[in-house]
Amino acid sequence: MKADWALLGSAAAGMLVLPLLVLLWSGTPLGTANSLSGGAGTPQEETLILPDDQREDTDDAQKSGSPAVLESFRILNEATGRVETVSAPDYVAGAIAAEMPALYESDALIAQGIASFTNAHYLAALRRADPPEELKGADFAADPAHNLGYMTVDGMKAHWGDHYEEYSRKIKAAAAEAMKYLITYEDEPILAAYFAISAGKTTEDAANVWEGALPYLVPVDSHWDTEASGYRSTVTLTDAELRKMLTAQSILTGQDPAGWIKVLERSEAGYVTSVQAGDRVLTGQQLRTLLGLRSASFTVEYQKGVFTLTVLGYGHGVGLSQYGAQYLAQHGKDYRTILAHYYPGTQLCAVG
Repeated sequence: MKADWALLGSAAAGMLVLPLLVLLWSGTPLGTANSLSGGAGTPQEETLILPDDQREDTDDAQKSGSPAVLESFRILNEATGRVETVSAPDYVAGAIAAEMPALYESDALIAQGIASFTNAHYLAALRRADPPEELKGADFAADPAHNLGYMTVDGMKAHWGDHYEEYSRKIKAAAAEAMKYLITYEDEPILAAYFAISAGKTTEDAANVWEGALPYLVPVDSHWDTEASGYRSTVTLTDAELRKMLTAQSILTGQDPAGWIKVLERSEAGYVTSVQAGDRVLTGQQLRTLLGLRSASFTVEYQKGVFTLTVLGYGHGVGLSQYGAQYLAQHGKDYRTILAHYYPGTQLCAVG
């Protein structure tokens, strides 16, 4: 898995390099458009009650202290190695298209668009103040040739085929609404992390995944994610295959394969935070990257020379659950309520 590295600090951790924000690309997709079916099934009806401080506000948004809005973003195209200037409308529409099926509810699409728009501003401010050499002056990296990070118009046409005109209108309308807002905390755009499907309890605390805590990236209820298509996945590896993968990272294995992987600690959300892999102790996210798992919420069984890893959810689990956004939208929640739920303590700031 490739990654857009230095977001929160050094990404080096032992002999492995951990993607600090895989959603900010480029790398294995965490969004539903590339990981799930074209449209989510309708979950069983359930009365949804959010905490009082997360209910829809009657005001459109906070309008004072609006941060400056960028008209374009500088994106490193990983396929070509060139830095391209992409207009904000093209990026936001392309990000929604790459991250969610066009059949999703409009409020879910708008919520994703606002998160992507906010993230782009967060990264632009960070990278323009202290440019990482590997980004060549870009704000962040993406791989539009493989619909990772955002889609181009040509990518949308190829992906949607005969539905292009219909889906394009819907996505562009969502992008236009999304670009009216930024998610802010203390009047600054937030690190609006997002992922596909949670492990089925709550979202994950950022402190368990990256190098520090953020007050708006804390666990919130997302138990409805268990209804998502692709919620559970399985990876099987022979002991020979696993040994090869571990030794390639200079991890030594003993004679008994049954002891090669042992979960040591989990977070309250169900994600592995510490795991014994051969003679090393890794984070769950590191082993997830090494073995190509859909998330760090996994269990391990070994029988007759075969390791079976059962994985719940898809993505790092921090911030906005994309399936959760769809579920809430299907149950009558608008994008303001969705964002307030998944980014508690933030404000939706009207811009422009």
